[in-house]
Amino acid sequence: MIKEPKNQLEYIQHSKEIHSYSKAINNLFDLALTYIGDAEESVRNGKKAAWSIGVYEAPLFYACDTIPVSAIDLGRLSSRNSVQVAEETFDLPKETCSMISVLLGEWIMRKDSPIKKVVGFNNACEPFNMAYELIREHDYEVFRVEGTIRPKTNYDGRFDQLVKFLESELRELAVWLTGKEIDEERMANEIVRMNRILRKVRVIMNLRLKNPLYVKSLPTMFLLMGTGHYYGKPEEYEKILDDLIQELETADVIEPASGKVVPLTWIGARGLEFGVFKAIDDCGGALLSWYTPNPYDKDWREDIPPVESMARYLMDYFLVTSPVQQIKGIEKMIEESSSTGIFFYNYIGCAFGGVHVEIFRDYFRKMGIPSIGLDGSFQVGAPSGQLLTRVRAFIEMLS
Repeated sequence: MIKEPKNQLEYIQHSKEIHSYSKAINNLFDLALTYIGDAEESVRNGKKAAWSIGVYEAPLFYACDTIPVSAIDLGRLSSRNSVQVAEETFDLPKETCSMISVLLGEWIMRKDSPIKKVVGFNNACEPFNMAYELIREHDYEVFRVEGTIRPKTNYDGRFDQLVKFLESELRELAVWLTGKEIDEERMANEIVRMNRILRKVRVIMNLRLKNPLYVKSLPTMFLLMGTGHYYGKPEEYEKILDDLIQELETADVIEPASGKVVPLTWIGARGLEFGVFKAIDDCGGALLSWYTPNPYDKDWREDIPPVESMARYLMDYFLVTSPVQQIKGIEKMIEESSSTGIFFYNYIGCAFGGVHVEIFRDYFRKMGIPSIGLDGSFQVGAPSGQLLTRVRAFIEMLS
């Protein structure tokens, strides 16, 4: 067994060994590890694929016979020299967000990849928008969906106007991907599948409350990430969900070595430093609710036209709403999971996420819920000893 993993692949292998009792979890890791390579091979065999952010595009992409290939997942298993490649190619300043540097470097190193289309959503963040423009000069085709920010009220029908605008952007995206108008019946069916998958994920998250150590932190993260793209294989991903539900319904409860489980909530970026997740597990912590870019807490509407359903879902998405509007959803997660502490995770150099984290931290501090803020990096490798010390001390305080 790997005692001290040094990079992301080793952390995954370690987690596979720790979860040797679960065929479903091991299949999930295998699906994640083969995701991008298999998507590229599919393109070589005549199928379509496009890079995306991999959080809510699945219904439209699959309705367009296009595999959504998450750039975030590309960065999650990146090369050690990706940042250096990006800095040398684009003359990036050292303070550039590590996520953006990694993704730019990975795209440059994959210049021979058959996947040349890139779909960007402009309301993600400005550094991401900059990255989209930079890679245009390196033989990538880019379509940027103009973003909209949810207004506080629907004064003078402004919200409905923004929904219609976003609908038009999504329809143009479909034409760009396929050369023809979106097949609305097929997209409606894809939304049904998305809702079915989200409901199964919620079943798993609820079952974890009774057996919190069966699915530990790292596979839970990969489970949630899969809701945005199904790792390019919808049927296989859903089968893993079914198998995991069956396992959780019949498995014996795994008792903590310390005699107590500390229920926790994770808010913010999904994290790349897998050693943080390992430290949480090793200290008796259990991340039982997640407020991250892959939302799993609500369904898409099926009672309205599918493109409108996607537009309205995006308008309610937490990245495009005020942090103040998000607090009730976070409170609900914390209450349902009985969390006694919160991890706020943000990437170094991400001012956008940093502002949200500070608003959240101030609110929950006043509510008397202990929290800790972690500034992480998107580069591969083990987290710093200082970061791990802070994680362990926080969980020990809650124990």
